Amino acid sequence: MHNTRYQAVFGDIDGTLLNRNHQIGTRTQHSIRRILALGVPFILVSARPPLAITPFSRQLQCRSPIICYSGALVLDDDLSPLHSLAIGQPALTQLEQTLARLAADALPPDSRLSINHYAGLHWYADPDNPWTQQEAAITGLQPSPRAAELTEVHKILLMSEAAEIRQLEHALRLHFPQLHIHRSKNEYLEITHQQASKSQAIRFLEKRLGLDPQRIIAFGDNFNDLDMLQHAGLSVAMGNAPDDIKAAAHRVTATNDEDGIALVLDEVFPENDAPETDASEENESK
Repeated sequence: MHNTRYQAVFGDIDGTLLNRNHQIGTRTQHSIRRILALGVPFILVSARPPLAITPFSRQLQCRSPIICYSGALVLDDDLSPLHSLAIGQPALTQLEQTLARLAADALPPDSRLSINHYAGLHWYADPDNPWTQQEAAITGLQPSPRAAELTEVHKILLMSEAAEIRQLEHALRLHFPQLHIHRSKNEYLEITHQQASKSQAIRFLEKRLGLDPQRIIAFGDNFNDLDMLQHAGLSVAMGNAPDDIKAAAHRVTATNDEDGIALVLDEVFPENDAPETDASEENESK
C-alpha cells in the first residue's frame, strides 16, 4: 500500500497529459502506470468524445472510468454509461435554428464554421470542412454525415476563426442561458447541458468510488479545467497554462512537453512506495 494521503488523480488530456505532438511522454506514462499499480485510479477528464479518450486509457493500462464531453457523459471502462446529461430536444432544435440564422446573417460569406454534434460514441459533422478535418487528425476519429434526427446529444462543438467564435459565444449565451457555453480554446466553442462540468462529473465519481474531495489531485491547463482545479484537494496547473489558471491552482508544474504530470506524481507518490516489479514489466513501461 502507498502511504500518501491522496486517493485518486484526475487529469485533463489535451495540453496536460499529451505533449504538443499529441502523445504521452515516456516519463509521464511510467509515473501513471506506477500509481495505478499502487491502486490509485488515474481518471481521464476531457472535452473529447469517448473513442478519442480510450486509446490513451489503453496505452496507460488504465481501467478507471472516463469523463467525456467536459462532464456531460461518464463511462465505465467497458464504455457503459454511468452518468449522462444530454441537451434537451427543445433546446437542441432552437439552437440549430439560431445557429443557421447567425451563420447566414452575422458571419462572413467565406466563413468555414464547422458544426459538430456528439451523441454517445458518435460524431456527426461535415467531413469535408477543414476545421473538421483538423479535429479528425487530432483525435484519430472520422465523423459521420449528420443524421436526419439526433437524440441524446451530449455536446455541440463549433470551430472557426477566433473572432467568429467570440461573436457566436456572445450571441448564443444571450439566447441560451439554460445551456453551458464556453470556449475550450480560442477557435473552439463547446455547448453542453447546463449542469455538465468537469467538477460535477468528478463529484459523481467521488460518491460512486467513495472518494474524499480533499484527497484527490487534479491536473489541468486551460479555462475549461478551472472548476475542476478549484474543486480538488490538490490542484496542479501545467506550466503551459494561462496565468489566470496558474493563479487559481495550488501549485504549478512543468509544461506538458516537460512531463509536468510526472514531476508531481513522483513527488507525491515516491518511487519507494511502488511494489516490486519483474523485469518484463519494467521493460514494458519503457
